[in-house]
Amino acid sequence: MNDIKVSVIVPVYNKEQKISKCLDSLINQTLREIEIVVVDDGSKDNSAEIVKKYCEKDSRVRYVKQDNQGPGAARNVGIINSKGRYIGFVDCDDYVEHEMYEIMYNAAEQNNCEVAVCQEKNVYVDDEGHVTNLGETHFPYNEITVVTGKMVLEWFLNFNYLSLNSACFKIVRKSVFVEKDIYFPDNYRYAEDLTICGGILSVAKSVAVIPKSLYIYEHESNTFSTSYTLKKAMDVYLDLMDVLKYLERAEYTGNINNFILGMSFSSKRQLYASSEKKNRNYQREKTVLLAKWKDIKKGIHPEFKGVDMPFMHKIKVIVSWMRLEKIMCYIINILSGIPFFRFMV
Repeated sequence: MNDIKVSVIVPVYNKEQKISKCLDSLINQTLREIEIVVVDDGSKDNSAEIVKKYCEKDSRVRYVKQDNQGPGAARNVGIINSKGRYIGFVDCDDYVEHEMYEIMYNAAEQNNCEVAVCQEKNVYVDDEGHVTNLGETHFPYNEITVVTGKMVLEWFLNFNYLSLNSACFKIVRKSVFVEKDIYFPDNYRYAEDLTICGGILSVAKSVAVIPKSLYIYEHESNTFSTSYTLKKAMDVYLDLMDVLKYLERAEYTGNINNFILGMSFSSKRQLYASSEKKNRNYQREKTVLLAKWKDIKKGIHPEFKGVDMPFMHKIKVIVSWMRLEKIMCYIINILSGIPFFRFMV
């Protein structure tokens, strides 16, 4: 294929029951000039065999193997090995609408944007396979709209739209990664998407915003993203520090108070919901982490003037500022039997 418009990178690790649905949604895209780079992150099940069968029947599917290093490292390998003008990312247990990449590519190219972002639909799949619609992002437009990178960055820093926090709901020119040296944390990091999105949006001049839900994000019980650990609590702090480095490099001078307070809440939710409290290192590491958050939050307060932040995120920011995270997290945990509170709050 001489003219690859979009490279779609799919990291996979032990997802033999999910990968076919994901790949079917990609090989059936209306945009034919794509490549699908599947990076096997050391799977021990039959995921590799399934992917190789797709490679045999569709030359656009490429298989790349690496030792287990986590999804961030797998995505970086995919970026390096990609050949498309734009790069997109899909988690192997999700799937996309058949016209997603045609709409995204045309929106970016026709408007000369480095980035295009769509809405996502969140669904919860229980242990018996029943699907519940948890909701979706709604951008404030009725048609594809070009927005300055600065404005979208401010949306991101104020938690306006979930779509902005994930690399999966975007396509990004490969030159943004290569020329601006923006890559995923290559260690096994929780929520590494948020870090790279901060980097991308800190340098993007314009973004095509697509008010259509094209990505289907499946939440399941007992997944990596819905268990709580001390490590993840620390990872959220590290994610924040990485985003702040990108902002400093881009010479961003806007207000970041809400972002710091919101990230503090996310970190402490992991901390207080962790089941590792009996671990002998828990109290020591918890003390170290709380000291880090106390230091970085010194003197900052919420900034809501001119900010259209969702109600629940305002609550999180205020709770973090008032240092009431432990109480709030306790209430959320009580309500965690409701899928919305488990995944969306």
